[in-house]
Order: sequence, then structure tokens, then C-alpha cells
Amino acid sequence: MGVAADTVLRVGLLLMGAGTGGYRIIRAMKRAGRALGFDRLDAVISVTTITCTFHQGQRFRTVVATQDSPGVDASRIEAIETLTHRLDRKVDAAWLGARLDEIERGVVKRWSFPLLVLAAGCACASFAVLNRFAWADVAVVAVAAALGQAVRGALVGRHVRQLGAIAAAVVAACLVYWAVMGALSWLKLVDPASAASGFVASVLFVVPGFPLFSALIDLSRFDIAAGLSRLAYAVTIIAVSAFAVAMVSAPTGMHPPAHQPPASDWRWFAVATVASAVGIAGFALLFNSSRRMVLLAAGLGAVANVARLGLLAAGVSAYGAAFCGGLAIGLMGAAAAKVARLPRITVTVPAAVIMVPGPAMFASVYALNAGDMQQAVTAAATASMTVLAIGTGLVAARMLTDRDWVLGRYIDLDKPLRDQGGR
Repeated sequence: MGVAADTVLRVGLLLMGAGTGGYRIIRAMKRAGRALGFDRLDAVISVTTITCTFHQGQRFRTVVATQDSPGVDASRIEAIETLTHRLDRKVDAAWLGARLDEIERGVVKRWSFPLLVLAAGCACASFAVLNRFAWADVAVVAVAAALGQAVRGALVGRHVRQLGAIAAAVVAACLVYWAVMGALSWLKLVDPASAASGFVASVLFVVPGFPLFSALIDLSRFDIAAGLSRLAYAVTIIAVSAFAVAMVSAPTGMHPPAHQPPASDWRWFAVATVASAVGIAGFALLFNSSRRMVLLAAGLGAVANVARLGLLAAGVSAYGAAFCGGLAIGLMGAAAAKVARLPRITVTVPAAVIMVPGPAMFASVYALNAGDMQQAVTAAATASMTVLAIGTGLVAARMLTDRDWVLGRYIDLDKPLRDQGGR
């Protein structure tokens, strides 16, 4: 019983480390527990800890396991969910453990270090385009973000703690942007008046969109332990990143970009469509997504984000447009993920990241640093409400398309399984 319980717990730990939500972790563990002969299991999930009690007849066993390096790995989520969905027969712990060994060995980083550096640069450059920066600013943002991702990747590869690696990456990206723009301004190649604000876009590759939206989805089910812990993880990353930006902006004189009114030119919408797709693809690569995930997320997200921008141009509030964008991603993602046989979270969350109001997040901390409390509260409220609106749209779409999710149905461990002959 102890060996079987540890194997089921390992399924949960692998999914938790890959960044998926508590609901998916519990469903996968219940599928594995049913296949290994448990009568019932009750699990409490957080971002770094799983506590689970396994029941088998009159016996029970409670196991607690932790891991201190949460991350995002869409390919691992797909591999483990594919395995657990196929557990329709009785198996033993050795067989399931061997399959998990294969996943740990075989599902590795799909994309090379140089490609991930390029992906971060393209993703942040896309944000700059969507914020209607000058093309020179966009190019510098791409260079600064790429070098920032290179610093983060190098430090993570040396097992530096996540927050330290993120802070160093943010500082590096800001300093590179400041230095390059300073040189271009000195050469009179760019306008010094507008050159100071693009640094915010150069650090958006660290925005934790995956845990942020996963947390909101968990909280919508009152899965408080999973939702609050994941939300605390995301907010901590945002806070560290924002304060790193603020510390660099104070001595260098850089400031967040001014709010831009909605655009209505159809040619700009064509550019925004391409920028949205490129930005989403860049983030999906950073999440270790497969090619199918990247293409689906980029296509769905581009359509939804341009629709959101169109609503803004039509006079709809930022929160209403964000909700509609999240709802569109959720509805289209449900259908597309089913056809492609992918976990919907690996498609919908990367597609929604392009809508995250990164400039407002950083503007809040900048205003705090400058002592402007009114602007700080306004920017923080704007960012929070926009993220909440996007998450609410994703949740509403899930309620409309997943009957088991909305009714709180997990896996019935009493459902009979075929005997797999002890494999």
C-alpha cells in the first residue's frame, strides 16, 4: 500500500511541478489511485505541497510531499494527462512507476537555449507593438528582453533560486534598454522624450501568466489551498520584478509609458493580429509547449486579442473587453483542445497571457517609488481588475463547456476497471 501511495503521489508531484491547476492534479491522482486499487483518496494541493490520504478497505495512509521549485512545463502536463486518461485497467505500482520514469526521461526541454532567448525577445517586442511604441523602441525592447532571458536561463541552469534569477534578469533587461536607448539618443537616432518608457515592455517575459490564471481558476472552485498558494507565488514574482524595475528606473530616469487611447485604424489592427500571434507563440515556447500547442494558442489568442482591441475602440470598458477576450479564448480553446487532444490549459493560458496589463503592474510600483499614492492605487486597481476580468472569462467558458468541472465531479473510484494482468 505504501509503494502504491507513493506512486500516485508522484503523479501529483510531477503535475504540480509542471504548473497545472489543483483540479487537474486531483483528477490525475484519482485516476491513478483507481487503477492501483484504492477505494478513496483525499488530497489537498498547494503550489509546492501535496497532502493526501489513501483508503484501501479498513486501512488508510496519509502522505505529505513537497518540492520547492515550481515552474511551467506544458509538454509534461500533456504527457502525464495522456498517461492517466489511459488508466482504464488495473495496474501495479511498478508498471505505473516505469511509465513515469519514461516521462521524466523523455519529456525534457523541447527548445534550445538560443531559441528561448529569441522567443522572449519576440514576445516582449510584440507587447511593444501592441502598446504602439516606435519601431526603433520595439527593436531595442527585443534586444533587451532577449539578453534578460539569457541571464535568467543561465542562472536557472546553475540552480539559482527563481526570485534571484528573475530579479537579475529584470535588472539586466532594463540596463540594456537604458544603455542602448541612451546611445541612440546621443546619436540623434531616436527621440529622447519617448525613449524612456519602453523599458517596461522589455521585462514582460517574467510576468507569471500561467500560475496567475491557474490560481484564479482554482479559486473559482473554492479550492482555496491551491488557488491562494499559486496566487501568492504569482504575486511574489510580480512584486520582485516590479521592485527591480523601480530600483533601476529611479537612478536612470526611465518611466512607464503613458496610456494610449484605443486605435481604430484597420491597418493597425492587421499589425496587432500579427504581433499578438508572435507574442503568444513566444510565451508558449517559454512554457515548453509543443508545436501544436504553440500554433493553436497563437491562432486563438490573436483572434481573441484583436477582438478585445476592437471592443476597446468601440468604447467598451477595459474590463468588459478583457472579459470578452478571456471568454472567447476559453470557448475556442475548449473546442480546439478537444479536436487536437490536448489539455485545454496548455492552449488557453498561453493565449491569454498577451492580454496581461504588464505596464500597469509596473506603473503601480513606479508610482509608489515616486510617492504618488493616487497613481499607484489607480494603476494597481487597473491591473488587478483586468487580470480578474480575463480570468473570469476563462472560468465562464469552462463552466459552459465542461459539465464535470462545473458540477465538481472528479473520478469515481468505485467504477469497475478491466484487469490488466498485473502489468
